[in-house]
Amino acid sequence: MSHNLVIGATGGIKVLAGGNGISNVTSISLPEVELSSEEMSGAGILGSFAMPTPGQFSAMTTTLSLRAAGADKKYLLAAKVDLEIRIAANMRSMDGKLYTAGTRFYIVGYPIKNSNGNGEISKTRDESFDYSTVRFREVVDGEETVLIDQIAGVYKVGGVDMLAGMRSALG
Repeated sequence: MSHNLVIGATGGIKVLAGGNGISNVTSISLPEVELSSEEMSGAGILGSFAMPTPGQFSAMTTTLSLRAAGADKKYLLAAKVDLEIRIAANMRSMDGKLYTAGTRFYIVGYPIKNSNGNGEISKTRDESFDYSTVRFREVVDGEETVLIDQIAGVYKVGGVDMLAGMRSALG
């Protein structure tokens, strides 16, 4: 597969919570990944810049929005929720071929907020669920691109252990 791709719009989404298919999903807000950093300045530096702190991340949040959760709510408000999010999109390679590719997100989180939406005639309830995300894994067409596990202390990008140097330095 060519690495020069034009990625199209999302064509389909499938969400599982604890292995159970979740219906009525309208959108997913995936977590922002922000490495904690400290502003550096001083002699020999022209101005200042942010220096990332190895293995330290800001809190991550995943939001799942549905027309209404119905009976699926029992899976979405468990003490710990394992989400698998499957997204399919059309891709066009630089040689002009059109194909469908998939991205999967594996998220472990703890429910921190449930907005039950509104009850109005001729309207959907529009419920949402927010999760404190402690494990985030992205797999694109079978290749792991990112893995962050804040509890286990794992941070990999493209299969490369980004914390190997820190562990080595600590002995």
